Amino acid sequence: MRNALKLFVLLSVSLLLSACMYPQSERDKNAQPKESQIKMVENAVKQFQEDNDGLLPFKTTENHLENREYLQYQVDFNKLVPDYISDIPPTAFENGGHYQYVIIDEDTDPKVKIADLRITNTIRSLTTRLNILSDHVKLGDTVGPNVYMLDLDHYHLDQNPTVTSPYTGNPLNVYFNGGEEFLVDYREDVQHIIDDQELSFKPGEDVRHVLYEQTPVVPIYSPELTVDENNNVIFMTSKIKKEANK
Repeated sequence: MRNALKLFVLLSVSLLLSACMYPQSERDKNAQPKESQIKMVENAVKQFQEDNDGLLPFKTTENHLENREYLQYQVDFNKLVPDYISDIPPTAFENGGHYQYVIIDEDTDPKVKIADLRITNTIRSLTTRLNILSDHVKLGDTVGPNVYMLDLDHYHLDQNPTVTSPYTGNPLNVYFNGGEEFLVDYREDVQHIIDDQELSFKPGEDVRHVLYEQTPVVPIYSPELTVDENNNVIFMTSKIKKEANK
């Protein structure tokens, strides 16, 4: 009994010491990058562009998931380190972190933002499940125009798959569209910002920009979103776009 107690104490101390040795590095990699960290990379990107006749330091991606909107222009740190920044940020995917640093507004005024790759990991896992369990996607209930749930029974899912919102920490539903791509439903996140900031938009305007204007995070795997006549966030449709352009 005494030996067992000693062993328990030793194991407990070992675990405690291990937690104390590496907590900061792990927090650095898991935590969302600080604004100053992102700005440092953005300044490096702009200086690189200035020194290279307008070329931007992004890497080409061939993976279908990585070519989705907001992930197309990923910062190539190999072109920035060590001439423009001393090290790759610890939060960056290339350094073991959860975030992909990306460039948006590349044709006008390039800005650096971040994408939470834990969302990509979930989408990749779901894609694998679909490929294993069926030749054709089995859809469930309709959520909105061209937006569907999966057939949960067919894919042995107890509940609709979700990802953790990089904006609020709340669960966001993952759905499927008619183009056979997964999408993340950011409507609640956008609505929260619109209500909190007392913003107003017209039907047909893509309102996703409020997410990366108010935060450093881009909404990867998001369909276009707009508002209805009551300023409530809804999925964009071709009909709404057509009406807005009249």
